[in-house]
Amino acid sequence: MKKEKLPELSLLDHLTELRYRIIHCLIFFLIASIFCYSFKNEIYNLITYPLMTAMKSSHSSSKLIYTKITENFVSTFSIILSSAIFVSIPYWAIELWLFVTPALYKDEKKYFFPYIFLTPILFLCGVIFCYFLVLPPAFEFFITFGQSGRNLPLSLQAKITDYIDLTTSLLNAFGICFLTPIFLILLVKFGLLSRETLKKNRKYAIVIIFIISAILTPPDVLSQILLAIPLIAMYEISILLSKKTK
Repeated sequence: MKKEKLPELSLLDHLTELRYRIIHCLIFFLIASIFCYSFKNEIYNLITYPLMTAMKSSHSSSKLIYTKITENFVSTFSIILSSAIFVSIPYWAIELWLFVTPALYKDEKKYFFPYIFLTPILFLCGVIFCYFLVLPPAFEFFITFGQSGRNLPLSLQAKITDYIDLTTSLLNAFGICFLTPIFLILLVKFGLLSRETLKKNRKYAIVIIFIISAILTPPDVLSQILLAIPLIAMYEISILLSKKTK
């Protein structure tokens, strides 16, 4: 069977196409930022919901504060930009697909197409998992830790910028964590790894997972464990799914 002929493009053509895609991505990001700014209060309520839930569960009178004049303004735009990036990820995936498509054969397109569009979906699943199942109990634990038996209990007065940094770092870490099966399956598909290697080095992988968890999460054991457990589960899922790619 005659092999499909791909269009021949010069380096300048590739750079021009890349520039075209990047401009599209930036325009979409700008539109997404304007859209998110128009809902800045709703987004603020959304991102602070896990802490508010934890406060209600622990009957805490804690609140978020800011200590610099510009801090409220900066934190608001930080939320907006983070939200705009999140909204833009599916569109960026489409632009990436359109950029690499001309360099792929028909069979390769059929293979890569699911992974390109599964990436934002799995990332979203990781974010949702963290938002609903990890953040509220984690915040409740931190708020109530060591409070019983104290004559003068402590009351949380967290800075808004610290809260946003902590929350977004955890959401991103869990989103990336849920992409593990895609990374490992592609490595197996390209022959850079084998299913047997994944199984044989499971114990080393677990150690590496805890190291990665310590790097991606804040410096507390609970956050590291909450990230490491689903990451280990994703590793096991990768081993199961890699069998089908052989």
